[in-house]
Amino acid sequence: MMHMHNKDAIKTMIEMSDDWEEADKIIMEFTPFKDTAAKLSFLYGMFDVSIVASCGDADPATRQEDDYRSVLSAILSLRWR
Repeated sequence: MMHMHNKDAIKTMIEMSDDWEEADKIIMEFTPFKDTAAKLSFLYGMFDVSIVASCGDADPATRQEDDYRSVLSAILSLRWR
């Protein structure tokens, strides 16, 4: 279980990542979430974001992975606004 101060630190580290891959490494190292569905749910809660519509006709696992990368990329792009 993560404590509130840890959540703030993790959120800041994610926001300051150079790319989605670096942000993913932070999630993998500092949270208990390892599969894509859990990591995506974590991001939905932590950053109050969601996917309105998934892209493409890919299989569900691929679509979920694409959604995860898209959410992380969007979070990182917001830091410059």
